[in-house]
Amino acid sequence: MNKYILVALSLTGGVLTGLAWTGWCSGLILLISFLPFFLIENHLFENPHRYRINSYFIYLLPGFVLFSIIAIGWMRVASLTGAIVVIMGLSFLMSFTLWMAHVVRIRSGNTFGLISFFSFWLAYEYLSLNINIVSPWLNLGNGLSKDIAFIQWYEITGTAGGTIWILASNVLLATFLIRSMESKTRSYLSLALWIVIIIVPSSISLIRYKTIENNRHDPEEVVIVQPNIDPYTNKFKIPFKEQLNNVLFLAGTVATDKTCWIITPETTVDDPVNLDDLSNDKYIKIIKDFVTGFPSASVVAGIVSYRIYPPATSAPTISARKIDSTGLYYDHFNSALKLDTGSIIEVYHKSRLVPGIEMQFSTGPGRFIAEILPKLGGTKWGYGMQKERGVFENRITTSKIAPVICYESVFGEYVTEYVRKGANALFIITNDGWWKGTNGYSQHLSYASLRAIETRRPVARSGNTGISCIIDIRGKREQETDWWTRDVIKDEIFPEYIITPYVRYGDYLLRIGTFISIIIIMVIFIAVPARKKIKMF
Repeated sequence: MNKYILVALSLTGGVLTGLAWTGWCSGLILLISFLPFFLIENHLFENPHRYRINSYFIYLLPGFVLFSIIAIGWMRVASLTGAIVVIMGLSFLMSFTLWMAHVVRIRSGNTFGLISFFSFWLAYEYLSLNINIVSPWLNLGNGLSKDIAFIQWYEITGTAGGTIWILASNVLLATFLIRSMESKTRSYLSLALWIVIIIVPSSISLIRYKTIENNRHDPEEVVIVQPNIDPYTNKFKIPFKEQLNNVLFLAGTVATDKTCWIITPETTVDDPVNLDDLSNDKYIKIIKDFVTGFPSASVVAGIVSYRIYPPATSAPTISARKIDSTGLYYDHFNSALKLDTGSIIEVYHKSRLVPGIEMQFSTGPGRFIAEILPKLGGTKWGYGMQKERGVFENRITTSKIAPVICYESVFGEYVTEYVRKGANALFIITNDGWWKGTNGYSQHLSYASLRAIETRRPVARSGNTGISCIIDIRGKREQETDWWTRDVIKDEIFPEYIITPYVRYGDYLLRIGTFISIIIIMVIFIAVPARKKIKMF
């Protein structure tokens, strides 16, 4: 192979992988999409005198950049600069991850190299889920979100199981092709294993998809509002009070005396509400007046809120900002509130914030980040967070729901925290109108199905501009609205109580992969070189 063929292979891998995040192709293409990347790696490994050790990274980077552009190029709608930073950052990290595994193979042989390809990638995905400035949007297991009939075992493994399935399929297929080109008879064993690795998980999943039973006891009527307010124009032109009244009017057209939940989108009220004086807030009073007509209902609504802290010499939270020289600090929050005819108002603050959009910091290294994030399309103040998940309880039925706000729904283990606190259903409130008619909103929608499968909880999803729907515990969408339309839907959900292995153990596969990666790095890159230096003396 010459350099042109290697670049072509890299770009081919990027296109095939990127297609999984589009509406043009099934995510199952990922089971073969990394094949070009592994063919490049093997060629470089077998020709060490022709290539430098960093050549694999150089050849991988164009492919991963193309993959990222195809998959998340829609980010340019909100911020072109932000999109470039994210695309290049993720492309660098993915290329670096596979390159590191390639280096291990060169230094320690095929066995450690093979283990590293799996463990390093799992470690990368673990970091993307746990470091705020890296996004897990392109984690491989997410790419199968449209193919719910094939991934029902996510209730055991989470998306990490999908990642392992994808990598195993590509490694076995690459092994078969490489051995076939070398005329080795053992190539058919790799082919047989590849067929098995495709058929067995698929069959198990299809059987589970057909046989799993939804709970059919204690149905609860849910009303989901989709007001369709353009976030670029009408959101900040129409008075917030008028917007709220329109949302509640839509809900009132279908709500009944049996309605248990009324759900409105993220930032339904975008005029910040004082958390320390909720009962006197004009918007809260409007919702209170409305809910008196539906005594069994709890309203779950998205709001922007704020809290002013007592005077202090330093910021009380990492996100707090100083008002003036008085020493007062304040925080803004992207919140969900639950209220009904009772006197208690429950509030939950979104705590997985969009990097570069919602995150701002006022202390330590965060000061530098706070300076550059607005230039990437961020908010003027950023949002605060809360440490633990919270659930909302319907005071009539006593069922509990998880108020999952927008970007939080991308994090599997994070969502399991709501379920461990007793959530019987997931309510996802979002405003995907920022992404207009791109693939962004459809990708975000499909990730909600992953959370339903992992937790075996029904999902009620309210999107400002869509798509709003009910999702059953298999991840199948029902009562789906159209994109960018004004609508309201009414359906029933059935509270679930089962605790899946994934809810119980979370991202254990990613933690195992990370642990193995640490051991390999310590041995290959630290212990072995140190031992060689000692022997020299």
